[in-house]
Amino acid sequence: MENNETNNEEFHKENKPHVHGGKYIGERKNGKAHGEGTYLYKDGSKYVGQWQDNKMHGQGVHTWIAGEKYIGSWKNDEKHGYGIYTWEDGETYVGEWNNGRKHGLGIYVWSVGDKYIGQWENDKRSGNGTFICSDGETYTGTWAEDKLILKDCK
Repeated sequence: MENNETNNEEFHKENKPHVHGGKYIGERKNGKAHGEGTYLYKDGSKYVGQWQDNKMHGQGVHTWIAGEKYIGSWKNDEKHGYGIYTWEDGETYVGEWNNGRKHGLGIYVWSVGDKYIGQWENDKRSGNGTFICSDGETYTGTWAEDKLILKDCK
């Protein structure tokens, strides 16, 4: 843990409102949220994790008041890297993120039991992937813009 010219009392005290409008409690560097910290949003949502230059950056858990939750990597206030997102209705995405969007290899499970395993690009199914219906029927092939465009022959 790097102190960077702040005394321990100042380093951990509650400070003025953060750019998001709530309250940050945690480590600081040069007056900015930096290191481990917790951010409490005005609406009751919360982020607990790592910070860099006043932004969520590194590993953290964001819990929204509506019931959604993200556990994973952050970069510049965006989901970035590997993470798990759960929606209030039970739908989940486990996989890679890029600048806040599903991007790379991931698994999405809908609340009705349908599942997609494969590549994502800018929040859409794109590339090789398999869609498995809750009744067991599968569709495997190449996807673009969230649509199956070339089905594999078996």
